[in-house]
Amino acid sequence: MNYFAVNGVIIGSQYCNTGQMNRTKKNRRKDAPFSRMARTATGVFLLAFAVSACSAQLNSHGNIPDQEIIDSIRIGKSNRAQISGMLGTPSARATFDQEAWYYIGTRTSKFAFMKKEILERKVLVIRFNKQGIVQKVERLDKQDGRELQVVDRKTPTRGKELTILEQLLGNVGRFGGGAADDGAAGP
Repeated sequence: MNYFAVNGVIIGSQYCNTGQMNRTKKNRRKDAPFSRMARTATGVFLLAFAVSACSAQLNSHGNIPDQEIIDSIRIGKSNRAQISGMLGTPSARATFDQEAWYYIGTRTSKFAFMKKEILERKVLVIRFNKQGIVQKVERLDKQDGRELQVVDRKTPTRGKELTILEQLLGNVGRFGGGAADDGAAGP
């Protein structure tokens, strides 16, 4: 009777091909430490993969200027071109008067499917006078902000609101299908 091993268990069979290496207890002992090491390595790899998949993702968005650059801005002397050269294009500009530039930067953290958490938000506001010279520099952070409630209402449009039936039947009788109709628009 020939012996062979399946998953470390020695099984006897009369149908075993005699050309194959027979695994005995002696041969199995040499393979056992390797298979145990392979299982341990596979387990460690799977555990590391599972833990890394659930780690928090850190994202930076926007422009957070260095403090040294902000300190080099001279109130009453620096102009728009100099500020643009030092800090780049602003994230936003004042809506109506274009006299304030906003540099906004945010760092967020998101863990798996959870909601994003704002770790840091910095806003640099640079106000210019009418001649384009820096008048004021303000630094704002996350605590200076406030939550806004978004309104989901829609602005109604002018005109008559038609039901589906009125829309379907509204054009009945409006088209003249007579022989005199040459397809030209207008009366």
